[in-house]
Formats: sequence, C-alpha cells, structure tokens
Amino acid sequence: MAVTVAPSAGSVENSPVLSVFLLCFGLLIFSIQDVIVRSLSGTLPVHELVFLRGGIALWLMAAFVYWRYGKAGFRIVRPGIIVLRGFFGFSCFTFYYLAIARLPLADAVTIGFSSPLFICALSVPMLGERVGWRRWTAVLIGFAGVIVVVGPSGHLLDPAVLFAIAGTATYAVQTLLTRLLRDGMVGPGIAFYQMVGFIAFAGLMGLLLGHGGFEGVSSHPSLQFLLRAWVVPAWTDVRLILAIGFIAAAGFIMLATAYARSDASVVAPFEYSGVLWGTLAGWIFFSEVPGIWTYIGASLIVGSGLFILSREIRWTRGPRSLRNPAHSLAEPKSP
Repeated sequence: MAVTVAPSAGSVENSPVLSVFLLCFGLLIFSIQDVIVRSLSGTLPVHELVFLRGGIALWLMAAFVYWRYGKAGFRIVRPGIIVLRGFFGFSCFTFYYLAIARLPLADAVTIGFSSPLFICALSVPMLGERVGWRRWTAVLIGFAGVIVVVGPSGHLLDPAVLFAIAGTATYAVQTLLTRLLRDGMVGPGIAFYQMVGFIAFAGLMGLLLGHGGFEGVSSHPSLQFLLRAWVVPAWTDVRLILAIGFIAAAGFIMLATAYARSDASVVAPFEYSGVLWGTLAGWIFFSEVPGIWTYIGASLIVGSGLFILSREIRWTRGPRSLRNPAHSLAEPKSP
C-alpha cells in the first residue's frame, strides 16, 4: 500500500507495457512479503515486526525520494493530516498482518482488495462526494462478495476476518485522507512520512503490549501475534526481516514508477493481479487450495471494483488506485 504521483507533462516517456509489468511484479513481491510475515507470526509480535520493517525500508525510501525530487520531496503540508494518515496507515498494515496469521492468503488478499468499495462508501461522509445508485449497487455486490468468501467456510465471526475487514476499512480512510494533501506534497514523500508513522506507532504499541503481560490470554494465532512480547530475533529471523524491509521499499518504488510512466486508467485495473499472486503464494508455500466460494466471492469483489474504477474514469479526472491513493497529486512547486 504505497502512494505515487503523476509526473509533470513530458517529464517521463509514456510506457504502458513497462508500467503494467512493474506494477504486477511489485505486487508479486508484496505477496512474497505476506508469506514471510506469516512465517514470522509464530515467533515475533506484529508491532515489533512493523517497527523493524519500517526502520529498514525508511532509509531506502528516503534515498528514492531525494533522488527523484530532492529536498522538495520531503516538504510537509498540514502536519496534522500527515500524523492522522500515519496512524491509519499503521493500523491498516497491522490489521492485515494479524489477519494473514490465521486466514488463508487467498481469503485475506481478496478481502484486502475490496478497498475501492470502502473508499466509495466512505467518500460520502468524509468528503461530501455524491455516489450514484450504480456505484452503490456495486458496493453492495462487493460487500456480498466478502461475505461469500468467508461465510461458507465458517470464518465469518473469526477475529482474523474482523482484522481483515478492519484493515481494509482503515486503508480506505488513509486513502481519503491523502486527498486532503493536494498542494505541495508528492506521493513518495507522503509514503516516506507514513513509514515514519509506522515506526512511531509501532514503538508506542510495543510500549503498551511488548512487555508480554497479556501473552497467553488467547490461543488464537492472530491474538498471539498481537500480544506476544518483544524478543531479540534469531539470526534466521533477522534475514527474513531484512528481506521484507527491502521488499517494502522495492515494491513501493516499482509501483511508484509504474504510475509515473503511464496513465492511471491503464495501470489501475492490473492491481487485481494481486489476488492471483496471493492465491498462488498460499498454494505454493502453505498448500492452501481455495474453495469454490472463494472464487465466487473474489469474482464479485473484483467485478464491482472494476466497475467503480470505470465509473471514476468516466466521470472524474481519473480512478483512485487501489494501492496508490496519491497518484494524482501534483509535482512539488519549486522553493
């Protein structure tokens, strides 16, 4: 879940094929990150993992922002919104990681890609936007798809499902907050400060829960992942943590470049390839074979999401990206 910007006119060659490749490959390596997080969920607490991941990715992202924009890339406007967005960004990743500790990857990823439905619904109370009956119908169909994914499997009231839905909802709030940062900031700069927020809020959660006093309250994998005490990672875990830190930065750069080199209306629909990568990752690494209800629910979610994107392409300046909510922000003005 990173953010990007559109380049200045004529600054970058339009390369739709390269953009689609970078986007799909970036989402592929993010699915590998999910596999690593699942493997670490039995030994580390989620807040420590987010803290260490952010500390590694932060410097790589800082180097990219400075190389791409110079000092202007770090300019801050509306710091209160930046902090609030950092909190919701931290929340959405934490909730999602808690979900994949228990749910099949295909189910967790599919629920995660219902974010356009939440964005569409929440844009009404948060931004005062008008949503027509066609998009409301798509939202309801998409939410029905979420129920189809988890209902027949008996996971509907599982805490992991609630974490997955909460992660998608908080991601939608983060996306809409990005729209309040239109002047003077670029997407990569916003993403950099979001990573700072990951580190800060994960550290605060570590102070509250990292002592391990609540460890053992529940045997549920997601709750154990949340309540486990901070530990000194084993060397094998250190290598995996380094890997997800590099994946976070590399994946962000790939998605950023994809949106910088082509129109969002061309690139955004291919973000649903993430559902395929998540399903394949679960099958290859954890022998998780999705049931027919997962396929049916995923079809409803993807179909409704693509319809919402098509309506935004038709009636607005461009679609909101699923994973890059700041792609339409302008380049920073010269100091």
